Amino acid sequence: MIKRLAFVAGFGVGFIVGSASGRKSYESLRETAINTWNDPKVQDKVSEGTDWVKSEVPVVGGKLADTAQKAAGTVSAKAQDGASTVKDKAKEGAASVKAKAGSNSSDADLPKPVTTEKDVDMKAAEPGPTEDEMKN
Repeated sequence: MIKRLAFVAGFGVGFIVGSASGRKSYESLRETAINTWNDPKVQDKVSEGTDWVKSEVPVVGGKLADTAQKAAGTVSAKAQDGASTVKDKAKEGAASVKAKAGSNSSDADLPKPVTTEKDVDMKAAEPGPTEDEMKN
């Protein structure tokens, strides 16, 4: 939708600027825009809007600062909770490993390896260079 709007706007600007009668239309449009902008009623409204924005900036800035502080506090609390959970889980895992190591468990408790030494081909894929080739 935005691409279509940009295309139509570009086409319109190109048409106005490019055509012979478009220059007159452009000058007329430009003059109307300047006269509207310089109208005292428009300038009064612009001044009112500017004053309103200037008066609201400290309020909005304060609200943003408060929200940022709350967000930082929430993130900090969540991070501390997560860190303590990880620490507890690590302690539980370490205790479990120590318990298994100390109980003289048999090898039957350990998982079987997926591959064994017999499964692994330790031969080189290609023969290495000969001594004569190494001298050159």
